[in-house]
Amino acid sequence: MRVQRIPFPTGVHVVAILAILCGSLSSWPTSRVEAGQKIDIRTKAGVTVVRNPKVPVPQPGGPSKLVLTQDLVIGKDPAGGPDLFAELRSVGVDDQENIWTLDWEDIKVRVFDKTGKLISTFGKKGQGPREWENPSRMFVTPDGTGVILDLNKLTFYALDGTCLKEIPTARSRMARFKIDSRGMIYADDMDFSEKMILRLIKYDPALTRLTTLAEVEEPFKPGAINPIVVLLLCHVTADDRLIWMSNSKYEFHVLSPEGKLIRRIAKDYNPVKVTGADKERILEGRDAQMRSLLVFPDFFPPVYFFIGDPEGRLYAQTYETDAQGRLWYDVFDTEGRCITRFSLPREEMPFVVRKGKIYVLINEDADGVPLVKRYAMEWR
Repeated sequence: MRVQRIPFPTGVHVVAILAILCGSLSSWPTSRVEAGQKIDIRTKAGVTVVRNPKVPVPQPGGPSKLVLTQDLVIGKDPAGGPDLFAELRSVGVDDQENIWTLDWEDIKVRVFDKTGKLISTFGKKGQGPREWENPSRMFVTPDGTGVILDLNKLTFYALDGTCLKEIPTARSRMARFKIDSRGMIYADDMDFSEKMILRLIKYDPALTRLTTLAEVEEPFKPGAINPIVVLLLCHVTADDRLIWMSNSKYEFHVLSPEGKLIRRIAKDYNPVKVTGADKERILEGRDAQMRSLLVFPDFFPPVYFFIGDPEGRLYAQTYETDAQGRLWYDVFDTEGRCITRFSLPREEMPFVVRKGKIYVLINEDADGVPLVKRYAMEWR
């Protein structure tokens, strides 16, 4: 069993087998919608504010259900040869539906076409143009440029692995990043000097810092570590709107391409208590010294993370679970209305939604094998 080095939700799930046998994963049952609830939308000081109740509200004439059907799995050799990946870190998809994967342990980018055929492999340990020391994140632009964040640089690659350019990152402390159609770079920044400050910074294409778009202060106790991940997350739409949130609060902020707040999307929720079983799952594999530093909160944050599609629909992973122990995802339409839910096994982490398909990374399946899985999305 590999040591988990990234904060993906983990656990043992028979539901993964059930999902394969059933062939699909369904969304929130429409029978759970309660009578009389509604979504409140109003404008305040030029900003559209959307407040959603706890339970999704399908809109008249719109879909009320999202069904996911597995249609591709990459990672296991069907001929019984060696597994393809060592330790997956990121998945990206371009407009041609090529699937880019970043292998953290093997120090490789592998690119597959939409049928799952391997078409390109590049990268190795080192400090040269096609080399990385510790590649932590990858972003793939719609036109098919892969961008890798290493310890001290952002490197841009063509589909065949040709290095297009490198940008030093010494002046930033980015951990995650997104890039819009104009080449603007949006990255998070964490400051633990005295308080825990999360910032969202906008950079130009040369990584010159332009402005701070968001700043959030989170509870911080020196000498103690909260093992429940607190993040500042963002998504860029096809028309260059930026959507961001701190996952400690169930509220999205939508900014225009010029950086002006144009919409706020909030949702009521039932807080999920951190149980003893949760603590044991999170502590699994950690040594005694690390265990002694961890201080658990009473409740999980409302959201673990979210992703979006090019049109601006949002998919937020909550800590709520269904009857089989799978995690619920709230689905918001392009107006910010929560219209349905779907669930996935804990080990499946969605990375990309593009052209009616959702791509998930599985750090380890039941056999300990890293996989990339694709689901076709059907709205009903």
